[in-house]
Amino acid sequence: MKKIKNILLSITGALALVMAASCADFLEEKPLDIKTDKQFWISKTDAESAVNMIYYGGVPYLYGGRGNGWEPTRLMYNGLLSGLFIDEKGNISFTSTDMKDLNITVQTVDEYIGEVYREPYVCIGRCNVLIARLPGMVEKGIISETEKNEYLAQAYFFRAWSYYFLVKEFGCKDGEPQGGGGGGVPLVLEPVESADPSVTNQPRALIADVYQRIESDLTEAIKYLPNKTFYNNDCRITKPAAQTLLATVYLQWAGYPLQNTAMYEKAAQTAEAVITGASTSGHGLEASANTYTGSAFNKIKTDKTSKEIIYAIEYNEPLNRGNGYINACMTTQAIAWQKKDGSNVFLMSVLENMYHADNAIINSYVTGDVRSMEKNFFFREYTSQEDSTYQCNQWDNWLWFEETAMIANKTSSLNFPVFRFSEVYLIAAEALLKQASPNAAKAKEYLEEVRKRAFTVNGGQHAGYSVPATVTIDDILTERLHEFPLEFKVWDDIRRTRLYPQVNSGVVTWQSITTATTYGKASGKSFRDNQHMLIWPIPQKAIDRNPALQQNPGY
Repeated sequence: MKKIKNILLSITGALALVMAASCADFLEEKPLDIKTDKQFWISKTDAESAVNMIYYGGVPYLYGGRGNGWEPTRLMYNGLLSGLFIDEKGNISFTSTDMKDLNITVQTVDEYIGEVYREPYVCIGRCNVLIARLPGMVEKGIISETEKNEYLAQAYFFRAWSYYFLVKEFGCKDGEPQGGGGGGVPLVLEPVESADPSVTNQPRALIADVYQRIESDLTEAIKYLPNKTFYNNDCRITKPAAQTLLATVYLQWAGYPLQNTAMYEKAAQTAEAVITGASTSGHGLEASANTYTGSAFNKIKTDKTSKEIIYAIEYNEPLNRGNGYINACMTTQAIAWQKKDGSNVFLMSVLENMYHADNAIINSYVTGDVRSMEKNFFFREYTSQEDSTYQCNQWDNWLWFEETAMIANKTSSLNFPVFRFSEVYLIAAEALLKQASPNAAKAKEYLEEVRKRAFTVNGGQHAGYSVPATVTIDDILTERLHEFPLEFKVWDDIRRTRLYPQVNSGVVTWQSITTATTYGKASGKSFRDNQHMLIWPIPQKAIDRNPALQQNPGY
């Protein structure tokens, strides 16, 4: 099994040289030293090492990337901006004041968003080098055609994911950037081997062209990836992972800002391919044996063989690849908890719930929903190993809590879910409901798969379970909110639909963002007059390096 230990051991000094030169941070204008071909790309191990590198840069890096342990991770920014989550520590004005006041400017976010823009291009550069070099290794007899296709499929997946991330975070309609031009991001599809400005200073591509490249890369990847579960494939990218990403891409492509509604049908077809392929891949929903340790959601959290995980960021603390979300699982209050002998329960020195769910989310679950119960996604109390119980002062994040790490003051070994099988059902449901010829019956069927699981324990369904006779987009978006509260999905849902959740007496409706009351903002502040903030500004440092870039509207 190609676990993290083997991955790290295989990264040689020669690879570090190649990737430092070619990491395709073309924004830095560092050309590739093509002489490194004589020191690298000369063995199968070199090819494997290059593939291993793409699993830990780019978007996977952003899941944990931050300035220090008191700061939110880069991927927390979107949920915090939505107002549905709160940075309790507020260690940086960007998340504590600027977001609350909706005072997001290039100047206020440049330091933080720069990495959000730059890191995907680092991964793109690595993928471009792989795509360019691997065919030559076949010609030299270093790797087989089959091995080349396997490696290329992974490179195409990560390049596609990087471009999808960039286009949804920074992309707008063509012609909308200041000065006009494409609303996408620069498309760099070859290794950057020159510092010539004509090579490095690429303008923003048409946003549709970026989406088409993403589609092309994922379609190519799907051809050669195995139809297995993530954990049965050595934690490597699989066909279901590429299909799920492609279905996600189609869904976002169909919504704002492009509103290419023909993509709903493609999203439905691609998601359904994952569902029908589950009989072979082995994917499926986990079931709850009880409402705590044996619940489906605790299995997903802790079981590194879970059939529900389609793709996750892999972590292993003993091998120095720890998950830093342990610092964000509780409020600082827990640092002061003491055992009977007066020593601290936890040895954590950095602890703050900087991604605390607003009460609107917590209160929107209905009675009987396992997901809202103690120690599934959230928790209010902790019972120590010496059987003492401590009360949290709010709903903290159980999904990120790992007792061993808390006690020893270490990072966690919990993997971070990126795609789960339950999301595939909800992608299909939304797409079927919104395609040109809606299939409301099947949309309801897929929604019910997810919702029934949330109300079923040991085969028994809670009396609180219900589903509307006619399913609406509100029902699907609410189910996504309840199913993935701590997996960074909600802001993409809001961006895609321009709908914002409103919770009244436990009932969730989704209202146009132009009229909805926005949670977690200063008095009178909403996205009504600030819709340009649904995407981030292009970092000023990127524009300084590449004058061909045009800034997003409103900034």
